Amino acid sequence: MPRRRWVALGARVARLLLRPPRRTAELVRQSYDRVACGYDQAWTDHMRGFSDELLARLAPWHGAECLDLTCGTGHVTNELARQTDTRVQGVDASAGMLAQARAQFGTRCTFIQADATDYLHTCPRHSFDIITCAWGLGYTHPWRIIRAAARVLRPGGKLGIIDNSLFSLAGVLWTSVLAFAEQPHALVHAMQVRFLPGSWCLALLMRNAGLAVLSAWDGAKTYRVPTGDAAIARLTATGAAAGFEFAADEHHRAAIFARFAHLLEERCHGDAGIPVTHRYLAAVGQKR
Repeated sequence: MPRRRWVALGARVARLLLRPPRRTAELVRQSYDRVACGYDQAWTDHMRGFSDELLARLAPWHGAECLDLTCGTGHVTNELARQTDTRVQGVDASAGMLAQARAQFGTRCTFIQADATDYLHTCPRHSFDIITCAWGLGYTHPWRIIRAAARVLRPGGKLGIIDNSLFSLAGVLWTSVLAFAEQPHALVHAMQVRFLPGSWCLALLMRNAGLAVLSAWDGAKTYRVPTGDAAIARLTATGAAAGFEFAADEHHRAAIFARFAHLLEERCHGDAGIPVTHRYLAAVGQKR
């Protein structure tokens, strides 16, 4: 077994996180631009039931003015437009994802390319009845998003959020850490993401922003793939590990990912294949 150099890896991660420029947002955008064409098949359809559950708990009403943050390819945006019979605004930083959204839903929704937090800061107080943020909170600053959304909501308005949790893909991602521990010098980007540990934390942030929490819940969904290479391809296609494909330098990238795939098969493969579990959290808050 190759030697794992944990001290060297820890030192490299610390140096990358402390040294500017920090490129997480840029790399996440690049990842989503690359997977946009297949995103609905890989992710939206796979997690559609959970997104729709969020909308059911929000219970959008006819005529409500809605804003969908980190809208991606526009599934939640379009559902809000359909259920409220209004033209809904969707905001996302990825041009590729927005191109897919406009192609599918541009006739009934307006899609804007912007950072979600920055866009909220341009909105006047009491602008919207409903704000959603589906599957993108961890790539933003959660507290800033929730606080800004609370300012922009009208009294009685609702904020609905669903996202991967901090522990989503824990076993799979730990295997990638093992691969980098064997070659710490190959790591050139350490992603600064802010996924929350559970719905209790999301609910706490909502309460601290002055929202009444109407419901908060957690869940998980597992799929299985036959090989390590298939697992990596699926993770990339879903955007759930956005930016990770840029973690290794170009000269070592192929070797790192080959080792990652081998370790997945060695450590995780069972009779039915390699399990990949997405764990999620969600909550609905209401402005008093």
